[in-house]
Amino acid sequence: MSNSNLVTFTDLSPNHSGPRTQKICRFTPHCFVGQVTVERGCKSFEDPKRNASCNYLIGTDGRIALVVPEGYRSWCTSSAAQDQKAITVECASDATAPYAFNQKVWDSLVALAVDCCKRNGKDKFIYIPDKTEALAYKPKDNEMLMTFHRWYAKKSCPGDWFVANAQKFADEVNEKLNGFVEVPIYTKPHPGEGLRAIARRCGITFDEIKRLNPWCKAPMYIVPMRKDVRIR
Repeated sequence: MSNSNLVTFTDLSPNHSGPRTQKICRFTPHCFVGQVTVERGCKSFEDPKRNASCNYLIGTDGRIALVVPEGYRSWCTSSAAQDQKAITVECASDATAPYAFNQKVWDSLVALAVDCCKRNGKDKFIYIPDKTEALAYKPKDNEMLMTFHRWYAKKSCPGDWFVANAQKFADEVNEKLNGFVEVPIYTKPHPGEGLRAIARRCGITFDEIKRLNPWCKAPMYIVPMRKDVRIR
């Protein structure tokens, strides 16, 4: 399994579980909580007592470092099962909430996601806002699913700023992978949910959910449990 040729700095961490036991099908951005350089960021993963690492780290100037080889499971997302499947990326960010990334970090993260998808045979980058549905989703062989640290632990990571921009990020990755390809995303209603409630849960407007689901005209209509509702 290869590493990204976008890497310009390498400082390998001893904190990992060795070769993966699962195929890569997830991509997990993290906020470092500090505008660190790659040198400073990698140094924080050198201590074996810290029990933490990542596959890649993006410094505040946009440079990309290799911390744990891509073929190895890093210790990054508070879940062994998750990190066996995920390429984990620590990103320099503001030190305070909402932990925003600067433009250089953003651009490098997009480029790295595209590169990781291509090298691992993926041509669709999937973002599902709802935690339960995202973690239940089984990516097809050509799909890379984006996941978040906050879904596995009581943490803000990757920060509210990135979460608010996650759909934009996924769209940019898909556009660079294939030219713009709209990847439909669906959710299943929770018991007693109407379209307004689903829109609130998934972070989209009611007008947008109506546009995506022309079969449903009434805003308070309780959607049948087996009915898929398009949210992207």
